[in-house]
This record gives sequence, C-alpha cells and structure tokens, in this order.
Amino acid sequence: MKLKAALMLASSFLKAGGGRFTTDHAIRAGNGGGAAYFRRPSPSNARKSLVSAVFGIGLSLIPLVVVLVVSEGMIQGISSRLIELSSYHIQAIDFSGSGASGRTGNGFSLDELYAFAAEIDTLPGVEQTWIERQGLALAAGKLGRSGATVRAVDPELFEKNEALIGLFEVSDGALSLPEPNTALIGKKLAETIGVGVGETIRLITARERNGNMTPNVSSFTVSGIISSGYQELDALWVYIPLDRGFSILAPASSRTFIGIRTDDPFGPITMLKPDIHAKLPSSFAVYTWFELNRGQYKSFETTKILLLFIMFLIVLVASVNISSALVMLVMERRKEIAILKSIGAPPSGITFVFLLAGFFTGLGGVLCGIPLGILCALNVNSILYYFEKMINFFSYFLYTLNNTGGQFIPVRLLDPAYYLETIPVELPLLELFCICAGTLVLSVVVSIMPSIRAGREKPLNALRKY
Repeated sequence: MKLKAALMLASSFLKAGGGRFTTDHAIRAGNGGGAAYFRRPSPSNARKSLVSAVFGIGLSLIPLVVVLVVSEGMIQGISSRLIELSSYHIQAIDFSGSGASGRTGNGFSLDELYAFAAEIDTLPGVEQTWIERQGLALAAGKLGRSGATVRAVDPELFEKNEALIGLFEVSDGALSLPEPNTALIGKKLAETIGVGVGETIRLITARERNGNMTPNVSSFTVSGIISSGYQELDALWVYIPLDRGFSILAPASSRTFIGIRTDDPFGPITMLKPDIHAKLPSSFAVYTWFELNRGQYKSFETTKILLLFIMFLIVLVASVNISSALVMLVMERRKEIAILKSIGAPPSGITFVFLLAGFFTGLGGVLCGIPLGILCALNVNSILYYFEKMINFFSYFLYTLNNTGGQFIPVRLLDPAYYLETIPVELPLLELFCICAGTLVLSVVVSIMPSIRAGREKPLNALRKY
C-alpha cells in the first residue's frame, strides 16, 4: 500500500499537463434543483519553475561541454606539435659524453648509436628511431648574428618522418639536406641574420682542445628556409647533417640522444621505458615527452581545470533553481501530501518522490544541454571562423570611421604563430560521462532539503487549511 501511495503521488507530480485546482475558479452549473461545481485548472507556478530549471541546467551545460572539448583539443594539438617538432615521443639521452660513465668523455660513436637504435626499433609499439645531437651556436649572416640551436639530424628525417614533414612549411628552397655542408634554417632566424637560399651561414661553436674550450667557425650553405608556425622555434633552429654535427659539436657542450616515435604519444608510453632501458647501456637515461615538457603541460592542465571549475560553478548556480522549484511544488501540493499521508503513505516515500522529481529535472537538463554542447564543440572551428569574420567586419568599419593613417590589422582568434590554426576536436567520452553523472548527483543533492520538508508535512494542519 505504501508503494502504491508513492506511485500515486509521483504520477500526480510528474505527469504532463494539468495544474493546480482552486475554488476561486469554480464554475457553477445548475440543472433542476441540484448544483454542481467544476473547478477549472489554473497554471502551476511550480511546474513552470521546474521547466525553467531544466532549461537553466541545459544552458549551463553547453559552455561546460564546449570548454572541455576545446581545451582538450587545444592541449593535445599544441602538445602534438611541440613533441613532433622538438622532443619526440621518448628520448634516450646519452650521458657518456660527460665522462661520468668511465669512458673517455667522447661519448658513443655514431655507429654504436645506430646499433642501439636498431635494437630499439624491434620493440613493439616503436615506429621510428632517430639519432640527434643538439647544441648551441652563434649564427652569423650578412645582417648580423643571433643565438641558434643547432640540431644535427639524419637527412632521411625529412624524407621518412611524415608527421614532422607535415608540420613544416617551406618558405624557400627545399626541405632536405643534400650535402654535408648544407643547412636548413628557420624563417625568423633567416630574417634576423639576413641569409637566403644558396647563401652562406657561419656557425660559431665551442671546441675542446687540450682541456680548453676554443671557438670553432663552420660554414654551411642554406638549402632551405622553413617555418613551423611557432616564431619562438623558427628564431632558433638550424638543421645540419648528423655527421657534420658530430664533428663541430663537442660532446661536453651538446646533447646526444635517440629520438623515439611510438604508435600513440598520448597512450601508455611509460610502459616502454623498461624495455628501452634493457636495450641500452647504463649511461643512457630514458624520458617521455611528458617528463621533458612537464612544466608546460602542467600549465595547460591547470588552465583547463580552472576553466572547467568556473563552468561548474555556473552549473551549480543553475541547479539551485531545482531546489527553489521543489519548494514551490511542496507548497502547492500540501493538500495531496496530507491526503496521502492520512491514508498511510510513509514520509520516506514522499521524500523519495520529490527526490525523484529533482533527479528527472536534472536528467531533462542533461538531455537538453549535452547534445547541444557536443554539437557546438564539433563545429567550434566554424563558429570561431564566422565570429572572427564578424569581429573584423565591425573593426574595419570603426577603422574606416576613425582612420588615423595606420594599417588595419585583422584580428586572429587562433594565431598559428602561437597556438593552432584549427582546433582538433575529439570527444572525451569519460569526461562527458562524468559531467552527466555529476549533474544528476548535484540535482539530487539540491533536492534533499525540500524533499525532507515534504516528508515532514503534518497532514492535520494541511487538511484544516484546505
């Protein structure tokens, strides 16, 4: 009987249509000596509040989903570019050149490094391995000098590493190192020191002689000018052939490592570290891209968490509407609550029905907000494109009205020199599920107090009033 009473109350509260009956809207119809009173239903303010709460939660979930998907896509997109352009997925760094491992301090030879790389290539999950020596130099050209990061790489890197090739734009020349004395330089660096394709660039590096470091000047012919889209990287890079790099970059003042590409840099690549260690001498240290870029990646993650927290506060404020709507519902349904309690409905059953009303209100918000949020997130690049067009239209209009002679600079919401040209969109299903579950739990939590109040209603007082 208790279950039946609870179901009756749930049906009364949650059914569509209907409203609150009041004696103020009675219509009298007479037939002979009898009289009957029919009550016209008046609009329920509580039901309107519940509908408003549904739409409020739905609207608050849209920016939360968009921020989640966009931030996840931007972090992954920027991280992918950085690890492909600079740190590889995993680095096995050779520290034997420092002399700490008991060797002569010259490090392993190039042939030995190639043998180690071939061993690593046999591991499952490893796609490619590349040997690189990296050091600092002073680059000199016709217009001046600038500090540069010299990256000595295998010339086949620009032929077989498709992920890296796709991130470069060749401004002039070719993306290749055809001769031992050729070099690829960044676009910004080429502008700074004033060199072009076919011209000579001089690299001043440190060389060890008789225990002393002396300057060493090497000349290279520029075979190509390249751009990665990131100005801070283009302002430093000089690529030279690996053999030539081993001759001009001293082991003590440079870093030699085996760059390893895996199937999925965002997968469990840490599990590969023990297997890679087993293929290498003890003087090597193995680091994942996350360990090499920990500070930058943590900064991205912190920004993402703060943005999601702010969006969650919006959802929290919207969920308060459920509580206020249930308070109004309790006030409107006091008579029905009193009748059900008088026929044996337990307080816990009535409390459960109002909790159920809060749950379904949150569920309605989830069903409205999550699909719309996903739809906006999937089309975020188009939305930003048209938003950018609109901003530039009004900006140019204001520029023409207040023309001071300067050049109009259009707004770039996504500047590829610092971020991404387009945001990669990938739905994080686990996070979306957590948002749905969290919203439903929050809807139930804010419904607890009104539901308990409904369960504690005294039927005698309510029946006397009505």
